Formats: sequence, structure tokens, C-alpha cells
Amino acid sequence: MLPITGGFPINYFEKIKDLKLGDEIYYKTQYGTKTYEVILSTIIDETDWSYLQKTEENKITLITCVRNKPNKRLCVQAIEKV
Repeated sequence: MLPITGGFPINYFEKIKDLKLGDEIYYKTQYGTKTYEVILSTIIDETDWSYLQKTEENKITLITCVRNKPNKRLCVQAIEKV
């Protein structure tokens, strides 16, 4: 049986809080792996969708809950390295 973390059997974002500027995120699919470099890690309001706006660069945005702060979210953005 898998351990329950944050109410779910698997917590893919468990260590997102540890990401720092310059760290790499690897996004793997059946078509290959892309590498992204972290450019932002910040706490936002749960209603702040401004970080999901269209951009010119290939950017990945990860948003997850913040422990003991139900109205806040951790937002991490990274740009693809080419």
C-alpha cells in the first residue's frame, strides 16, 4: 500500500517547496524529455491566476497548496532550456 501524503496516495509535488532559482525540472513524456530552469518560486493568493497568462517563451507553471495556509498557493515557474 502507498503512503498517504496530503490526502492522496502519491504526492507528485511533495518536494516542490525545495526548488530554488536555477534548479532544473525534467518533464518526461512518450515523446521525449524537456528540461526547464526554475525562474520563480513564490507564494500567491489562491485566487491569483496572473501567473497562467500566455507568454512568448515555453514556460511550465506548477501550483500547489501551502501547508497550514488554506488561502495561499506555492507557484513555481520554469523556462525551457534549449
